[in-house]
Amino acid sequence: MSLPLAVDGMGGDHAPHEIVRGALEYARDTGNRVLVVGRPDELEAALARCGGRPSDRLEIVPASQVIEMGEKITSIRTKRDSSIHVGARLLRDGRAAGFVSAGHTGAMMAVCKVICGLLEGVDRPALPAPLPQRGGGYAILLDAGANLDCRPEHFRQFAVMGHHYARRVFGIERPRVALLSVGEEDTKGTEVLRKVQHILKATKINFIGNVEGNSIFSRRTDVVLCDGFVGNVVLKVSEGIAESIVNELRDEIARGPLRRLGALALKPVFRVLMRKLDYAEYGGVPLLGLNGVAVVAHGRSRAKAIRNALKVAETAARLEMVQKIAADIEALHEAEQRLGATA
Repeated sequence: MSLPLAVDGMGGDHAPHEIVRGALEYARDTGNRVLVVGRPDELEAALARCGGRPSDRLEIVPASQVIEMGEKITSIRTKRDSSIHVGARLLRDGRAAGFVSAGHTGAMMAVCKVICGLLEGVDRPALPAPLPQRGGGYAILLDAGANLDCRPEHFRQFAVMGHHYARRVFGIERPRVALLSVGEEDTKGTEVLRKVQHILKATKINFIGNVEGNSIFSRRTDVVLCDGFVGNVVLKVSEGIAESIVNELRDEIARGPLRRLGALALKPVFRVLMRKLDYAEYGGVPLLGLNGVAVVAHGRSRAKAIRNALKVAETAARLEMVQKIAADIEALHEAEQRLGATA
């Protein structure tokens, strides 16, 4: 890559050490440059603990402030030299091809929205979360936490962005887009969801109607739409159930030698299963709708997740995801206008 990637060195539960370690591993593995943003003294100390030092592959970019995970979103107004602000400016000014943060999600969205701007036709950026499905592949849950309260028109934007994200990143030619509700019938759900159905039926995307929560993992749909409140609950409950099942399996296996012997035979199966369930494997997700590649990583991210989140940013930049989604949104809008003119 000609441009480096930037990462928020102060964001997340395990910053700065795990962030720096992940950035260092990524730079060593790929040969690409990384800009680590944050307080220089803390980042240099973390880098020394990892056995590294600032070089042409890993550069420290100073930021004097940090927006902590528990702070109110209003902190973005008073902490304009935060690591998130500085990282977003690097992205806006063309000094970084992408920006990754495991820090405050709301601050990341709000700051990047103001500094980088949005694509034409998009009011709010959204987070797509890939959830593993039975038999392989993923369902893209959208929105996974960026927008807690949504109007019907926002769902349309999520549908269009999710449709093109599934096409461009996951290679699904005609993604099936569904609305998450309490029943499959058109009459089920809140008043907002019933309005959304009519809006989505008028688009040219492949809208298949409502699905219930148990359909997310069954390969019935490729993109699942919901507001950020519901999406984040679905995501966190799914993570919690996966962790609980894994822990229960470990406890049961440890109960006797025959069980441990059987587990050895199934070790390759467990390894594949763990890779599917581990959020660190996919690292992070891009904020769709932004005029730039900004990747949100899990707040509990360690080095492996940060390394993979940087790979997500690299892939999005290399595939020109933002430019192609913008072109696709414009083309869809023009097609719908022509359809409306002939109706």
